[in-house]
Amino acid sequence: MNRCALKINVIGLVQGVGFRPFIYRLATSLGLKGYVRNLGGSEVEIVVEGEEENVHEFILDLQRKKPPPAEIEDLSIERIPLRGFKRFEILKSGHFITKRSMIPPDLGICDHCLSEVLDPNSRWYQYPFNSCAWCGPRFTMMYTIPYDRCNTSMRDFPLCSKCKREYEDPNNVRRFHAQGISCPECGPKVMLMDMSGDIIEIEKPIEEAARLIDEGAILGVKGLGGFHIAAVASSDEIVLELRRRKRRPTKPFALMVLDLNVASRLVVLNGTAEKILKSPSRPILVLPRRPEA
Repeated sequence: MNRCALKINVIGLVQGVGFRPFIYRLATSLGLKGYVRNLGGSEVEIVVEGEEENVHEFILDLQRKKPPPAEIEDLSIERIPLRGFKRFEILKSGHFITKRSMIPPDLGICDHCLSEVLDPNSRWYQYPFNSCAWCGPRFTMMYTIPYDRCNTSMRDFPLCSKCKREYEDPNNVRRFHAQGISCPECGPKVMLMDMSGDIIEIEKPIEEAARLIDEGAILGVKGLGGFHIAAVASSDEIVLELRRRKRRPTKPFALMVLDLNVASRLVVLNGTAEKILKSPSRPILVLPRRPEA
């Protein structure tokens, strides 16, 4: 059978969305050799060689089976000489910043990670920083491109042995080469601090923070990329105090709710709004308030 080799350059939202691990699994499943690497910005370079029929199938599957958050804006294909690769590899990223550089956006927690956080038998049980190739912060924790762990806030948290095994396991669809993964053993820790910056020694700081908010306290929540101010939204008095402190007399605040069922009791939702709120980007929407809310 005829063998061929191609160099494929993919431009778009292809960093921070599990694209390289996807390419690795696709190429190895078809018996292809070569490599994939980030070129920096919004470009990925792929070199594959193998049976011509399998290479053709690779091109088709690359586009129709790509990870849900990925977006391909441009695809260039060049036939190149066979180089005799022995395996398919994920190579170290390049650092070429182009005019079309695209920083991957933050992605709302996926159902898989959420189920792990809620499962008492999971090692991510009640761990607020759980993420995978399909979800979690990207833009928020990046210092520069390409999207590699060493270029993010997570560079201060080396992977433990368990996370490292998952990171290096090609069969682990969600965590293979996922740059932001961590667990309670190796990731950031949650703590509660007072106004002086002193740590409040308490076993469950998140539950205590929730209790304080329910009682009317206004808290600063520090995450991987900065601060959020949190307060109970059901008290007009507390919301007015928050407006005074923020010097924001009329601009709407973002309202956090558990799910769409709760949101539908507070604001008017149509099909478009529901679709956007359930999308990976989980953006803030300005929606009509229900009169009774």
